Amino acid sequence: MAKVIFDIVIPSWNMADYAVNCLLSIKQHSFSYRVIFVDNGSNPEELAKVMVVLETMPHLLISNPENMGFIKATNQGITASTAPYIILMNNDTEAVSNWLQKLYRPLNENRKTGMSGPLTTTPHSWQGKYPKGKTGYVIRTNGMFAFFCTLFKREVFEKVGLLDENFGVGFGDDDDYCRRVLNAGYTMALVQDLVIPHHHRTTFRQLYKPETIQEMQRNAIDHYYEKHNIKKK
Repeated sequence: MAKVIFDIVIPSWNMADYAVNCLLSIKQHSFSYRVIFVDNGSNPEELAKVMVVLETMPHLLISNPENMGFIKATNQGITASTAPYIILMNNDTEAVSNWLQKLYRPLNENRKTGMSGPLTTTPHSWQGKYPKGKTGYVIRTNGMFAFFCTLFKREVFEKVGLLDENFGVGFGDDDDYCRRVLNAGYTMALVQDLVIPHHHRTTFRQLYKPETIQEMQRNAIDHYYEKHNIKKK
């Protein structure tokens, strides 16, 4: 097998059709990669559908007996990674042509840039609202990326640590981690000419009622403010 440059960490629970589309797109558009697929206690029938595709790709399967939540599963994948670059990717996204090259370029060209992220199709996300049609990338020293598809240098996790599991199943962890990365002296790169399709929160909508999601978001905000000593407006 060719040398693995990119470990692609994908936590997943059921939703096999989305996961299969994600994996097929990765297989079509990627090079020098391995998928670290963290199954969060999916039904055997759902996992079987995914395995049909996963077994045709370079991969490592981590099987949890129950749903550990997005953050814990993501940390399992990061811990299992051995590649110099690690991608955190949702199972309801799709890779596109030249996606790895475009995410990799700013990290290769800028020593202090620790992570890069694309635009997306999600309309209410700032990465979805950002003007399309621009070229290249811009370096950011503030703000955050949503971790639906984000590339990191391995050294970032070695220096900054894993995602904060105190955020629960998966809200606020990306805001927190971006702040920690910036505080550690790194910059972030927004890749303006890369748009990753994302079917936003498909798993969360299957697991939780809207009011439960809202409560989890409020709890995540409270934890973020308390952790970083931010006064609420």
